Amino acid sequence: MKITVSALILLVFGMLAVLTGCSSEDNSAIVGTWEATKANIHGETIQFSELETENKDFRFVFNSNGSCTAVIAGVSNEGTYTFNKTSVDILYGGKSEKLLYDEGVLTLNFDYNNEKTSYMFTKME
Repeated sequence: MKITVSALILLVFGMLAVLTGCSSEDNSAIVGTWEATKANIHGETIQFSELETENKDFRFVFNSNGSCTAVIAGVSNEGTYTFNKTSVDILYGGKSEKLLYDEGVLTLNFDYNNEKTSYMFTKME
C-alpha cells in the first residue's frame, strides 16, 4: 500500500487533534482552586485550620491552559503544570514539585526537620 504525502500530513494532523483534545479533557479534573484542608504532621492527620498559619495561604490554582499559581505559606508564584492522572508535576518559582492525585485530593509531601509532612488539598471551585 502506497501512502501519499498529503495523506500522511492529514494523518499527522488528525492524530495531533485527537491528542490535543484528550489533553484538555484530562486537565478538567484539576482545573480550579485547591486549598489545604488537612495536614499530616508527626503521623497525625489534623484539620489545616488547627495549624498556626495565620494569614498564610496554602493553595494551588490550576488553569485549563497549563498555567498555575502556587501559594505556599502566603508566598505566591506563577508556574506551569502537567497532570498525569495520578499526579501533578508543577514548576514554579524555580522549584519543581510533585503532588499526588487520588480521588479528588491533592497531596504535597516533603521532609521538614527529617520528618515527613503532608498537606492535603481539596478543590474549592
